[in-house]
Amino acid sequence: MRLLAGLTMSAILTAGLLAAPPAMAAQAAVNFSADSGDRCRRGVTEGTLERYDGPVVRPLVNVEGILSDEALPTVCFPDDMHSTVTFSGFRGADLVDSEAYKADNEQVKFAFGLSDPTGVRAIDRVVVQVCRFSNSPVGISYCGTAQEYKIP
Repeated sequence: MRLLAGLTMSAILTAGLLAAPPAMAAQAAVNFSADSGDRCRRGVTEGTLERYDGPVVRPLVNVEGILSDEALPTVCFPDDMHSTVTFSGFRGADLVDSEAYKADNEQVKFAFGLSDPTGVRAIDRVVVQVCRFSNSPVGISYCGTAQEYKIP
């Protein structure tokens, strides 16, 4: 009788653990892309934004992707500039967190999280913008159109 009760309790405990929600639940991923706005598409970024919520971990948006700066074949002549991508996470009109990455004649992979340092505010939209800057102290800079993505 004790063996049967022990087996029953083990089965119930195992079923409960399998049915328990994970500590951190991922939402649907949102694809993003942005470019530097020039006709040669010298600076280009793309990847995914994915929101995570959980009782233990503060709400965050995981960002994964790649930034390319003149790394793809083109008929345009190389220039002496580099590309920077900036990710800005907002809650309403308030900037919650931001991160930037740089590439110079290469492809750079990135993976990071945007979140409120206090752990209070969840990010509801992310703005992605690629800009190009001169590698010399004197030169031009320009940016492509900022792309906005709603986080479900």
